[in-house]
Amino acid sequence: MKQFHNSSIKGFHTFHTEVSAQQLTIFDTGEEAAEYFKKPSENTKRLVIGEGSNLLFAKDFDGELLKIENKGFEIIENKAQWVWVKAAAGENWDDFVAWTVENGFGGLENLSYIPGTVGASPVQNIGAYGVEIQDVFNSLEAIDLSTGEINNFYLQELEFDYRYSIFKGPLKNKFLVTSVVFKLDRYPKVKLNYGNLKEEAMKISNKSYADIKDVRQAVINIRKSKLPEPDEIGNAGSFFKNPILPNHQFEELKKSYPEIAHYPLENDQTKIAAAWLIEKAGLKGYLKGDAGVHPNHALILINKGNASGAEITDISKHIQKSVLEKFQIQLEPEVIIL
Repeated sequence: MKQFHNSSIKGFHTFHTEVSAQQLTIFDTGEEAAEYFKKPSENTKRLVIGEGSNLLFAKDFDGELLKIENKGFEIIENKAQWVWVKAAAGENWDDFVAWTVENGFGGLENLSYIPGTVGASPVQNIGAYGVEIQDVFNSLEAIDLSTGEINNFYLQELEFDYRYSIFKGPLKNKFLVTSVVFKLDRYPKVKLNYGNLKEEAMKISNKSYADIKDVRQAVINIRKSKLPEPDEIGNAGSFFKNPILPNHQFEELKKSYPEIAHYPLENDQTKIAAAWLIEKAGLKGYLKGDAGVHPNHALILINKGNASGAEITDISKHIQKSVLEKFQIQLEPEVIIL
């Protein structure tokens, strides 16, 4: 276990703004973390972080940041059709996806090249290219921060929704995830019906079909072409959620904007591309100092070097106001602003 007091956390979040935390505690194992939380703490304000890829610190953090860096993958059950893989929460998410694809286990390939850790993936119910964590999730282990007790949570208990789990609602900041179990397919059925994924995957494939390796590489190629590397330009990926509208509201909007980028959903709803809304509001590439909107992808807010969290927050509010005025749609941040 390592602890840092009143020190910079610029290297612990992907926006790389210069902020400090009152305390940062890093655990090497789940057992170490469980013992730590059995003891009373003076810190009443606590926040669990992974790689800080979904956070924007608008100011210094006056509490304790908690981070686990345990490692390892393990097959815990193996059947003809399915394999259950347990991954340590501290593992880099894309390293884990790469391992599953190399072993021929399908289900995570569409979620390639997403920054963050394994432990953060179910908390956020990360999703991309038509796949979400809830599609492959089996269970997780997490430590109760108030007692040190280890709890198991299963699929129905997490109340998954779009970019949501119970850990972003009633159990927010009350548990530290230590491992996650995924149910993966030994005979994968690739999902290509999202955007230009099929076209890109077939360019890569030297066969008449695309396999999970082709899909993974296609996703990586697409994401690299659109998204800046956090080590080069500070960012947290998609800053806003794609808004979901009832179909009657979408149809009215479509009358004025027939070209609007959208994705039909169940239950008479339609998902609107937030990037399209921001671009049509004239804000793609918008900059104010070192804070702004990426020129290649309107959903990415960036720190070009010396922007503060407060300046990036101001940009996000300007975007929300502009989109609301133009489309009567309220954008909701996907990134947690602190």
